[in-house]
Amino acid sequence: MTDGVCLDSSVLVKLLTPEPGSAAAAEVAAAASDLFVPEFAWAEVESALRKKVRTGALTLQQADQAWEALAALELTFVAQTEVRNRAWRLALEYALPTLHDAAFLAVAELAPGGPCPLWTADARLIGAVGTRHRLLRTLDGDEATPGAGSGRAGGGEPV
Repeated sequence: MTDGVCLDSSVLVKLLTPEPGSAAAAEVAAAASDLFVPEFAWAEVESALRKKVRTGALTLQQADQAWEALAALELTFVAQTEVRNRAWRLALEYALPTLHDAAFLAVAELAPGGPCPLWTADARLIGAVGTRHRLLRTLDGDEATPGAGSGRAGGGEPV
């Protein structure tokens, strides 16, 4: 297993904006040698930032700063052609309503250098997949904690 991690959009947003779980997201990212995401991750993060502006959770200036911080992250974007078929199969296997979450799982499985943990704070993904996928890790509040379906920050072994 690689020392890299896959971060889904929920964790990326926590990494970029002040909210519960931001410290845990920073801990996971800092401990990783590489950060893997699907090619479309930037669009999901941008949509979440725009929603935070619309709901008043962020100012436009804060969202712009978060957007610039995303651009400054050393993310490895994994081409969709490499994960598309696996994402389809994972969506079927876990009855996921969209391919977005399945694509993050596929990136974790097919990451350059070998499989890596997928960190998420997405309650829907956690509920759908739970402990059934060996690479899924969850942020618990403001900590990256081990337990059912989660692992230690920095890519601990599956539990």
